[in-house]
Amino acid sequence: MIRTRFVVAIVSAATVLGLAGCSDSSAAQDTRFDGLTSGERVYDRTGFSLDPGQTEALDRRLEALRSETGADVVVWVRELDADPDDTLDQVEALQQAWVAATGVDQDTAGAILINREPGTVDEARAGIFVGSTFDDGNVPPDEQEAIVEDALIPPLKDGDVVGSLNAGLDRLQSSIVNGPPVTALNRFADGPGSTWLPWTGLAAALAGAVMAFSLYRRRPRATVSAETPTTYRPDHRTDPAVATALVHRSSQASATSATVVALAADDAVAFEPDEKKHGKPTVRVRLLDDSKVRGDVPRAVWDQLSEHAVDGVVDNAALKKVGANTRPVGAVVNAEFDARGWRAHGVGRLRWAFGGLALLGGAIMVGAGVVAAAGAPIMLVAAVPGGLLLLTGLVMATAYPGLTAAGLDAARPWEAYRDGLKAAAKKDDATVDLDAALPDIVALGLGAAYKKRLESGPELRAFTAPAGLPLAVDPSVVNWAAFSATFGASASSATVSGGGAGGGGGAAGST
Repeated sequence: MIRTRFVVAIVSAATVLGLAGCSDSSAAQDTRFDGLTSGERVYDRTGFSLDPGQTEALDRRLEALRSETGADVVVWVRELDADPDDTLDQVEALQQAWVAATGVDQDTAGAILINREPGTVDEARAGIFVGSTFDDGNVPPDEQEAIVEDALIPPLKDGDVVGSLNAGLDRLQSSIVNGPPVTALNRFADGPGSTWLPWTGLAAALAGAVMAFSLYRRRPRATVSAETPTTYRPDHRTDPAVATALVHRSSQASATSATVVALAADDAVAFEPDEKKHGKPTVRVRLLDDSKVRGDVPRAVWDQLSEHAVDGVVDNAALKKVGANTRPVGAVVNAEFDARGWRAHGVGRLRWAFGGLALLGGAIMVGAGVVAAAGAPIMLVAAVPGGLLLLTGLVMATAYPGLTAAGLDAARPWEAYRDGLKAAAKKDDATVDLDAALPDIVALGLGAAYKKRLESGPELRAFTAPAGLPLAVDPSVVNWAAFSATFGASASSATVSGGGAGGGGGAAGST
């Protein structure tokens, strides 16, 4: 038989401290049980855990257990500092020693061992080991674990050894005669869980899948084919914030930081060194020329910067707040999408519907799985489709486009541009005008791909102060690394806003 190991630990803080001082007793000594005789089944080696009357009563009970069930069980109580895993080894050794000393059948022999921690009355470890007749029958591993956890251990927390042994023997005898206690879940598994419920769950999962696919097939689709990747910008009118929203199907957090870069490249603002944070240089922004702000998105970002400026300067902390607030740019992008007929309305309700179907699938999967584990494997015919519905609903909720067919068509050249820039980032010999493309690189979330070039390449226009503008410290610290340290993820990624040797088995546990 394959040895069964269960370790049940219900440990208080005091017990943890007690375990920390475990002694290094010899394993051979711990598994020696001298003095076993066929006429005696209860051994109290502590000298105080059981009085003579309790010992005699337990011995009579064990004899009755043998007569009624065939289980020949020995009980051993002693003082020993041992953990649950050691106790499991030891209770198996006790069962084997009982077999060797008395000649009983090892397939029906059993043992209960209590290791009381020296110097305490309420800390102990307990274990049970039964022969293969019961391990393969009505006292399987789960029930052995339950005998330890639910019967033997609780009384030992109060130092009640005789109560622990009586509770354990009650549970053991009941299990041998009647099988493990049947829970309401077990009865449910034997009833509805094995008759009409699996087919009801299967029908619900299939109906949910049909509804999900029916809704998803109505999604807008592009009417033009994908274009070849390119590093040439499709046009010079579309703002980077709008371009990345087309590519990613909604306004992106990276749009704000990209717009700040574009404003700096146009000399509307200038980056300046700010205090170092965590040893890394950071930047602040100085407002320079309102007249150079052109377009609705740059105007929205300029207004944000102005609100946080003190004497015309937006410090690093305030700049991070501007970068984190995606609402102003998102509102402008959504307004332009609406004006051009690019934004699909009602998508939120559809995504909630897909989420609801995913929730239905998850409930079917979990509920059916629990009932299947309780003894109705037929419930897997509902659990598996339920899991598939869960995944389907989540994927469809994420993948459903927020654009109309016109918006998807408008996104095609920008997708090709994004793919071209991404491919060029992997080729050292690819030519990309970083000064011109930097706002797009930031907006499209390609900052990480271009990190090496941006940090080691020539000085970038966006990080170069306009002629005549005095800077307080070395301007060489105003670079991509400092910019990234300020804007964080939004500068580098497109973040959407919105058994035993002798046969048998056992278990052991601790107070």
